[in-house]
Amino acid sequence: MSDWITVLKANPLDWLLSEDNPPVRYNTLIHLLDLPLDHHDVLETRDAIASDRKVTRILSKQSSKGHWKSPTEPYRTKYKSSYWQVMILGMLGLDRTMPGVKEAVEHVFQFQHEEGGFAKYGEDGARRDYKWVKNRALEKGKEPPSESQWIPERIHECQFTCLTGNMCLALIRLGYSSDRRVKKALKWLVEVQFEDGGWLCPYWSSHRNDKHGCFMGTITPLDAFSELPAGKRTLGITRSIEAGVEFLLMHRLFKADHHGFRVIKESWLELGFPQFFYDILRGLSVVCKTGYADDERIDDALQILLEKQQEDGSWILESSPIGRMQTNLEQKGKPSKWITLEALKVIRYVYETRDGLELGAG
Repeated sequence: MSDWITVLKANPLDWLLSEDNPPVRYNTLIHLLDLPLDHHDVLETRDAIASDRKVTRILSKQSSKGHWKSPTEPYRTKYKSSYWQVMILGMLGLDRTMPGVKEAVEHVFQFQHEEGGFAKYGEDGARRDYKWVKNRALEKGKEPPSESQWIPERIHECQFTCLTGNMCLALIRLGYSSDRRVKKALKWLVEVQFEDGGWLCPYWSSHRNDKHGCFMGTITPLDAFSELPAGKRTLGITRSIEAGVEFLLMHRLFKADHHGFRVIKESWLELGFPQFFYDILRGLSVVCKTGYADDERIDDALQILLEKQQEDGSWILESSPIGRMQTNLEQKGKPSKWITLEALKVIRYVYETRDGLELGAG
């Protein structure tokens, strides 16, 4: 066992390796124990993922046509509709060969805009929103906008960088990194990156004049890029990673780069799973995966992460949309195998990159 394990309050690896959670066991075997993908334990555990009760419960709610909830609303109902299930299935370690995955992926690709970004809905969904806009205008005695013009403009506007980054991340994990549609989405993300290195939904009306990236819009493209093997990263993606990671680092992952480096959002200090949004653990993970574990500007966030470890070696699930997903993956407020796994991966990255875990002044 590598020396990095000695910096922990206790060793939780046996807990992570228990067979009651095949996705966590699988990731522990390959990312923390370095077993090869053809090792019999890895192969057996990977086969067990498809029959995991969390996975089967999610897939049991999938329609025969590949979607969850509404066939025209992949974003709504939030956490229960198709986009969110594809994200979760990617996190749980499924791939394109497993039941239900191909159907789900082909369904969500219907909502990719011709520019490359994923929109929150297509024409049918936009038409429902148009009816509300039209009725609202008529109630005020105003002329409603042209439906034929409003609908395509609305779909274009609803290409979100946070959504597109999360979808690309899921699709890469599911085995679609070479798919031309994923490459198109990644190219779009490179093209809409802000000059400050961050991302923000580029066409959303309330953001059109903004020049400062947001953390949610930034972390998901970077997470997707980080999942690509170096050999599959274009020059544009490599440059985007450099600029995007610098955006995170200049903020110490959770602080304003002005006003005395105050904490931007206290909620970012809460560790969450599934990793839909931004928190310091996701920030640390992405920065480490992209090769910046030795940058001392992560140390404030890393110190918080280390302090959150429990005496038994675990970390607590502090944030999760409990009761709002197709199935709860863990219990909020209880020791989390997923948070613990991700925390250990970060600690290992930093320890082995720096040849120890001494922290800078921050």
